[in-house]
Amino acid sequence: MWVLTLLFLLLSLCLGWLLFLYLQVLWFIGAFRPARKPAFPAVWPRLSIMVPCYNEEDEILAKLDDLRALDYPADRLEVVFADGGSRDATVALLREAIREDEPYRVVECPLSGKINQINHVLPGLGGEIFVNTDVDARLQPDALKWLAAEFHTSPDAWVVGAYCRPRDAIPVEKHHWQAQNKGRFLESGAGTSSIVIAQCYAFRRGLLRAFPPDVIADDIYIAFLAAVQGYRAIYSAQAVAEETRGPQSIPEFLSHKLRKSHAYLRETLRFAYRLPEMKSLFKLLLLTRISQQLLLPWVAIFWVLVAAALLTLTRFDIVLIGAGFLLAMLILTRTIFQSMKLPEDGRFSWGTIAAGYILTNVILLVTALTYPFLHQDSSYARLGSSVSAGEGKRAGGRAAAQEKAEADEPLSRTRP
Repeated sequence: MWVLTLLFLLLSLCLGWLLFLYLQVLWFIGAFRPARKPAFPAVWPRLSIMVPCYNEEDEILAKLDDLRALDYPADRLEVVFADGGSRDATVALLREAIREDEPYRVVECPLSGKINQINHVLPGLGGEIFVNTDVDARLQPDALKWLAAEFHTSPDAWVVGAYCRPRDAIPVEKHHWQAQNKGRFLESGAGTSSIVIAQCYAFRRGLLRAFPPDVIADDIYIAFLAAVQGYRAIYSAQAVAEETRGPQSIPEFLSHKLRKSHAYLRETLRFAYRLPEMKSLFKLLLLTRISQQLLLPWVAIFWVLVAAALLTLTRFDIVLIGAGFLLAMLILTRTIFQSMKLPEDGRFSWGTIAAGYILTNVILLVTALTYPFLHQDSSYARLGSSVSAGEGKRAGGRAAAQEKAEADEPLSRTRP
């Protein structure tokens, strides 16, 4: 009996940490850290914006207009459209639309795939800060200024991600983004974020020469890279981007989130061996994130089984203690989340909240089961399109090998 009781209490504590307690710890740490409001610099840094694109004729001119609407000095800006061998009119539309007096150019990359395209243009960029933004991202006019302000105010921040949200998606997706964004703000407020979002993020020149060619989630990799080098990643509340392509059905939601979950797990495991180099907070984040994806579903299943065994032995008191503990942690975490106000805060039905919670845990379980067997890269079919972003990938073993050598070459870690 005592073995079952001890096991149940340990499982309850583990479940409580992975679901709730770690978020409460982040909130507690952040509550005692001095908050620094980002301030605009006296001299704007030179920014280099990368826009990886492939077969984007339906969206590319809207992205161009979005960039033109940004409020940032043109003489401190360069924009590079990195095309991965589009087979439609993407490049032709860009060349026709870009004016000679604009700091924009189109680069046709020898290899397709987002990472290959970014790596191809990185060496030719002249900015102090590099900004990556996806074609389906719409930035608020002052987004670049706020990114620059975050770097100016926090010299130890080498990665800054824009606050991203979906423009048009099903309620479950919107609720998922809202909950995830609050978690990212808790991480950032406690010291550093474990992820920025691909729609728009920025990093200081010198952080890396190239991404390893096998990276499948650049937004996750860049945050972890900063952490192992002793720098911070900030999730900005002022620089805002909206994603125009979001899941329009539950199957799309599941497919998209499963891919992102696999990508997150892969990038976290990539850096697991560098755990000793990380600061204490990021060690905590890394271990918790890995455990959430690999252990959480199984801990929940065993908790239910052990609880059922205790109930058959009429130990209702023990089960009530464990369930009461989890309920108390849920209420406290929900209170913390409700105290955090986001611009797009919306009220969701209990059905949407329950569906999102159940689907998220299903995705975690499937991730843990399928991770060893699922192989993916940075090229994938975009939402709302049957065209694979990696279609027509060109031969380039020599180029890929060279990129890997450059990515593996360590950079100086001298702080600014």
